[in-house]
Amino acid sequence: MLNHRYREWLIHFAREWAVVVGLATLALAGMAKVGEDVFAHESTSFDGAVQTWILAHQSPMLVSVFYWVTTAGGIAPMCVLAVGAAAYLWYRGRRRLAVGVLFAPTIAVILFTIVKLVYARPRPVGLGGMVPSSYSFPSGHATASAAICCTLAYVYWREGIVSRRSAILFAVVAPLLVGLSRIYLNVHWTTDVLGGWSAGLLIAVLSAMLYDRSRRRHPSVA
Repeated sequence: MLNHRYREWLIHFAREWAVVVGLATLALAGMAKVGEDVFAHESTSFDGAVQTWILAHQSPMLVSVFYWVTTAGGIAPMCVLAVGAAAYLWYRGRRRLAVGVLFAPTIAVILFTIVKLVYARPRPVGLGGMVPSSYSFPSGHATASAAICCTLAYVYWREGIVSRRSAILFAVVAPLLVGLSRIYLNVHWTTDVLGGWSAGLLIAVLSAMLYDRSRRRHPSVA
């Protein structure tokens, strides 16, 4: 009986960590590949081709829609979302988990700020000829939205607050729309967004690992 339970636990543990390691490896590989191409200026033709196509297919309606998306999915609103989600977990008595949720926005902001300074990549011109003041790679919007939305989706699903389908939908759609808005508004190159998504996913995976570790150690501690 004990051996059977141990085997079941071992299989469950192996499957869980296979997913975690797989996602972390995918995110790290994606971030390294995009970063290497950007650093070596090998992404110029790809970024230029996407930019040309986007600028040729812009419409006033979609510009308005994506402007709203990029505003709602900005770094400050995303951090506020993370703080609000952590406050709700704190209110429910999950205090250690609430503090852990704040890992995602903190690391995301630190990471993309440092990497931007390292790459010092100029941005595209942007709508109206305005160039944002910060550097381009990686996209802070894409990094923060992927890190925070994926982390919150996972934690809230594991806590039974939202369904699995809702969690997956939120984790995929929100960062996707935010990243696309940056490309469509011509304030980031496509590889900026791809690099930001990869970095954000890696942060979310690490946040999920911290959450699972805290939950195992303190399953019902406030």
